[in-house]
Amino acid sequence: MNNLPDAENVVQTTITRLRPFLVPAIVLILLTLLVYGQTLGFSFLSNWDDDYYVTRNLDIQGFTVKHLIRVFSASYVGNYAPVHLLSYMLDYQLVGLNSAWFHGVNVVLHICNGLLFYLLVRRLTGKPFWAFVASAIFLLHPVQVESVAWISQRKNLLAMMFSLCSFHAYIFYRRHEGKGSRYYILSLLFLVLALLAKSITVIIPFVFLLHDVYLEGPRRNKGLFVDKIPFVCAAVLVSCITVITQSAEMGGGIVDYFNGDTTARIFTMFTVLTNYLRILIWPSTLNLIYIFIIKTRIDIEVAFALLLSLVLCIGGIYLLRKERRLFFGFALFFLGLIPVSQIVPLATLMNDRYLYFPMLGAGWLVGGYLSRLNDRYPDARINPAYLVISFILIPCLFLSYQRTGVWRNSIALWSDTSEKLPTHKDPLATLAEAYVFDGQPMKALETYEKVFTLKRDFSDREIEKKALNDAAGLYMSIGAMGKTLPLVTTLTTKFPDYSPGFLNLGYYYYLSGNLPEAEKAYRKALSLAPNSSSALIAVGNICLETKRVAEARDYYRKAYENGGNGADLQYYMACVEALAKDYDKSLHHLEEALRLGFRNLYSLNVNPDLALLRRLPAFNKLVVTYFPDKK
Repeated sequence: MNNLPDAENVVQTTITRLRPFLVPAIVLILLTLLVYGQTLGFSFLSNWDDDYYVTRNLDIQGFTVKHLIRVFSASYVGNYAPVHLLSYMLDYQLVGLNSAWFHGVNVVLHICNGLLFYLLVRRLTGKPFWAFVASAIFLLHPVQVESVAWISQRKNLLAMMFSLCSFHAYIFYRRHEGKGSRYYILSLLFLVLALLAKSITVIIPFVFLLHDVYLEGPRRNKGLFVDKIPFVCAAVLVSCITVITQSAEMGGGIVDYFNGDTTARIFTMFTVLTNYLRILIWPSTLNLIYIFIIKTRIDIEVAFALLLSLVLCIGGIYLLRKERRLFFGFALFFLGLIPVSQIVPLATLMNDRYLYFPMLGAGWLVGGYLSRLNDRYPDARINPAYLVISFILIPCLFLSYQRTGVWRNSIALWSDTSEKLPTHKDPLATLAEAYVFDGQPMKALETYEKVFTLKRDFSDREIEKKALNDAAGLYMSIGAMGKTLPLVTTLTTKFPDYSPGFLNLGYYYYLSGNLPEAEKAYRKALSLAPNSSSALIAVGNICLETKRVAEARDYYRKAYENGGNGADLQYYMACVEALAKDYDKSLHHLEEALRLGFRNLYSLNVNPDLALLRRLPAFNKLVVTYFPDKK
């Protein structure tokens, strides 16, 4: 009993062991918070995936059996990532839709990833300076902002965290040969979690292979591939699921930019690689959207990209033969790019977030070279390695902080994007949509007018449809009917299968007093979307207006059955029953409308459909109850 160390000795021993890690960890945490702490004041993005994943996603609103079944059986925005959705579910369970919390979790995950990477590099190289530089580059480079400041990219952060945990467990397994089976199982479990967060982690089994070949000592040949089989099987399974969920039928974003032309794919993606290297070295022109011309032949840009790729290959061969540890980082960078290199078609050719995993390799390489520089001048009064890392990190801090501010809300994000792409309609139209969501209709209309003056066509037909439809609705809201008709005419002519377009056309005719044409347009909208509660209510309103009471009742009932219940629908149903002289039902619907938020007292007082109902004491009682200041 006396041989056991007392509590004080245990604490002292623990502090002694942790002391070499504390200062670097604290510095990394503080620098990361300096850049990303501002996100705690940011909002959810209204029209860039945050709405689909979080704010309008009922499936993440608390832990229930129904929600759990849903997130494990469905894809969201074309992605099967249940771990991603579970993290939102936990957030909602704890704090509801608190944007500061959601952003804070992203920042904490990014910091955890940086610290896990620091420990990994330090463990594999034994070089604290190498580890610090590598993790600082990973944490603070501006291309990482998109993955951290955008709540919807939580999947990137989670996938990285579980991948690094899997790598740590795998190293324990390799270093405890014969006794490391539990670490092997743990590594596999972490990889599965990473795969269920984001499919880019299919590269991890090959990262393990790189480790075994180029970092492990002594090297082994026997069984080099055998212990990777379960990892590869998990990766292949998730790859298959990803290809399925990314299909157009599943709501995914697969786009074949090259129409099956392999030559165009190769030439174009080489220019994309050049641009990735450019923003890594000079990250001052980062953007949400990158525009590329599909290359079908060799031009100056393609020739330069091919020449640069040749230089990279020569450099890689040199590192392979002379600097194996540095080659690991070189290979890790390009391995991270493979899943986003259009081998399997993706919605976009290039994004900052696609570099989140490759930045491990970039950080490793920079850290390795500066560590060698640091070792070369151990006694120098001013170590050049410290000067170089300062020249790298100070601009990174400034640019990352600046770039993070762009993500504070949808208006800021799309303002920045449209300014960088001034001749493109899509980002400007999306900015207008953000103004609509923010309750600035006149600013939205002003922006839409700029959109329609641009000569370039829309790149995305969905954005074009929404722009025409929303602009038409805004013009009708201010009574500018002359500007509405050209928009709804263009909309319904160009997109004859778009139900909301015909709803707006019908509303235009309704406001113009042309009920026959309004009904014709509404019925066309209903034929295109038979279960649309909006279309059912619109046709019902025409029937109500023309005193076809039984027909109106049927349409309203169908709208209710299709989930269209709301204050307005209940009010219309009250009108129908009042015309049918079923006053009990009418009062019931009216009370429900008021309970749901209907507050148009003027309509209650002057609507002729409610004339007989207004004579009843129960009607006056409802008015007094819900409008006490108007009695």
